[in-house]
Amino acid sequence: MQNTVSTSAKILLVDDDPVMRELASAKLTEAGYDPVVAENGAEALEKIRLNRIDLVISDIEMPIMDGFELTRKIRRDSAVSDVPIIVITASDNPEDVDRVFAEGATSFLAKPINWTLFSQAVMFVLRASYAQKDLIAARDLAEAGAKFKDALMSVMSHELRTPLNAIIGFGQLLGEQFEKQNDPLHREYSEYIVDSGKRLLDTVSDMLLASDARSGPITINETDTTVSEIVENAKNQTRIANSSTDANINVKLQNPDLELCCDRVLMAKALSKLLENAIRFSSDGVNITIGAALTKSGELALLVKDDGPGIPKVKLDEMSAPFTQSDMSLKRSKEGLGLGLPMTKAIAAAHDAQFRLQSVVGEGTRAVIVLPAERVRAAKKADKSAA
Repeated sequence: MQNTVSTSAKILLVDDDPVMRELASAKLTEAGYDPVVAENGAEALEKIRLNRIDLVISDIEMPIMDGFELTRKIRRDSAVSDVPIIVITASDNPEDVDRVFAEGATSFLAKPINWTLFSQAVMFVLRASYAQKDLIAARDLAEAGAKFKDALMSVMSHELRTPLNAIIGFGQLLGEQFEKQNDPLHREYSEYIVDSGKRLLDTVSDMLLASDARSGPITINETDTTVSEIVENAKNQTRIANSSTDANINVKLQNPDLELCCDRVLMAKALSKLLENAIRFSSDGVNITIGAALTKSGELALLVKDDGPGIPKVKLDEMSAPFTQSDMSLKRSKEGLGLGLPMTKAIAAAHDAQFRLQSVVGEGTRAVIVLPAERVRAAKKADKSAA
């Protein structure tokens, strides 16, 4: 980095004192820089727009245009606004220093110049400027890559839906035909096709929802529904996951008929993802509780709790990122994309709800979605004891 700075940097030196210009130019040339000189701010503006300038070193007190105005105009010109500026002055007024930094100066040197400090300051500011440009370029590249991946995910998700719906539909027709023909073997095969198609369609839908969540708030279709309807839909969505583990799911609803305003499909999906996680990452026979109750302030708390192995504290934050599980290696024993928790958080955020996740290793995990009180439609008819 030091060699790159010393052999390629073009530095604009602005000062109305010819002796100062001569001395500074000599020091810059001696250090391997390429100096360009100007007598005042107006001349400096012309040269900075005509040359590729890496650094401006400017006096504050100059005729025609002083260092304050020069700094301000550089910062307001989008073409050169990122050029670092070192200001130099003999003034001992601290207000001048504060003002020039307020205008956008990068660094400051006082006269009489300490030439060793001068050379080190130039090197430091240039290196910091180059590093900042590298970081900005890396950020822009990462953001472009993320946008491309999100767009690709969205397009692929849409394109996969049509053939998957056809596979599922014709698989169901085949199953019905085999049932009429009393052919249980081929009927079972058709059920495998339908189940696999539905699982893949669910995965595609999850990917599309995850892509939408990264692009901005999820659009929700608000409607009035009951707590029992949401919980029942969530349980139905997890029947396949539970078929091979035999988890014990206990439902505890303070008021099953309590009405709330939400997107019933997305809210059921959020609960189902929490249930699937509890089932998938626990041993057979795990005890899972799904509950709902009003808090003292009238909010609705939706709870999914299990007595499974729990999650280490250091893993909790990591698992909230998309495509992340506690084990994401190709040899992992648990399938899934790791979208459950990120999707649940996105769905909760779209409803202005809070999402809380607590876990203790060896004791289990507790996930809670707290919907705001204004979404509860029949709170007055419900028992308002604390959740």
